[in-house]
Amino acid sequence: MPHQFTSKEFEPLFDLGLTKNQALIYLNLLKYGIQSILELSKSTGVNRQQIYDDTEKLLEFGLIEATRKRRKKFLAASPTKLIKIGKSNVDKAQQVLERISANLSTLENIPRSKKSKINLNYFEGMEKIKNAYDKELEYAKNTEVLSFVGSVDDLYKFFPESYWKKWNRVFVNNKSTSRMLAHHSSIARESSKLDKEYSRETRFLEKFPLKVNIDVFNNVVLIVSFYDGLAVWIESDVLADSYRIMFESFWNLAE
Repeated sequence: MPHQFTSKEFEPLFDLGLTKNQALIYLNLLKYGIQSILELSKSTGVNRQQIYDDTEKLLEFGLIEATRKRRKKFLAASPTKLIKIGKSNVDKAQQVLERISANLSTLENIPRSKKSKINLNYFEGMEKIKNAYDKELEYAKNTEVLSFVGSVDDLYKFFPESYWKKWNRVFVNNKSTSRMLAHHSSIARESSKLDKEYSRETRFLEKFPLKVNIDVFNNVVLIVSFYDGLAVWIESDVLADSYRIMFESFWNLAE
């Protein structure tokens, strides 16, 4: 049975950036002395392929030594080597900071590009709203869409369920995924049963019957008001990122 080392014994090795397996290999070599790959696998409980990979890393660190080129056996370097490696890391970090400081003015003097204009498009009428959703299918290929749906009941009131089934089939074929925030209702719960089929995840909020639907993808925010017969397509990095922040905040509160 592998020996159980204490967290205090692991701590200085973790501070140097070693993984748990790498630290375990070093500690076992320190405790038991020279060992082969097979012996290390038995004493640590780690599979042999992982032992091969991690001993190579430890050799690079200088924390272990190999006795021969073929059929290697390994032994641990003295724990004092940890101090030398730590000092070396500090020196390297200091050199990096000096290089950054020396070149900081170069980065600060890079000319800023002009802010890109916001692209704005309106779609008036139900048929035009369908055009906006068709455009979303094209623009949201291979990406995630974040949807503030609010009332799923309203979605089915204005466009039939058959329309959404067809739309979602294309959405999935485009390798798109979505997360949807919806007002809690029986229709919304029933709709969520199709989440797996539609590459979607739905969460619910009480008292969230929005009268508009908002989809966010890439740099696009699509706002649809079925009651007004209007969709607004906005291309803006700032707006898209802001809506993403709002979505994630609500997502963490939803069930």
